Amino acid sequence: MNKLRLYDLIKNIEETISLLNKALFKLEEIEDEDLSSLIKSSIKQTFLEYFILIESFTSMCLKELKLYKISDDMEKSLIKLYENKIIDKNLLDFLNVYRRYRNRIAHVYKQPGIEEIIIFLEKNKDKMEKVVNIMKKIYRKL
Repeated sequence: MNKLRLYDLIKNIEETISLLNKALFKLEEIEDEDLSSLIKSSIKQTFLEYFILIESFTSMCLKELKLYKISDDMEKSLIKLYENKIIDKNLLDFLNVYRRYRNRIAHVYKQPGIEEIIIFLEKNKDKMEKVVNIMKKIYRKL
């Protein structure tokens, strides 16, 4: 596995989580409706960015394990990570729900609502960080 590429991925995902946290915090403070709309849009885009980084990490892991297939969708890829003990069942379930949210945002206009995304993010901050910790653990082993 390319250690430098993994390092960059870790830094990018940490920055993405930080931006999400800042946006969620500011959204609570802002009363101006225009600024609130901009922050909500930023949350959706950053939400998508996190999963794009997860896709890159998944690809890197599967290539390292010699299990990568271009024809596999993300669901199959996540199952392979689980079967190879990269992620546990709890993270597999979380990432599959995240994947479905990502697909809804990317393919269905105005769905899901920002409130639904915010609830999901607030409920799963620990799981998002757990993925980063797995990435760091792999990095230290390289």
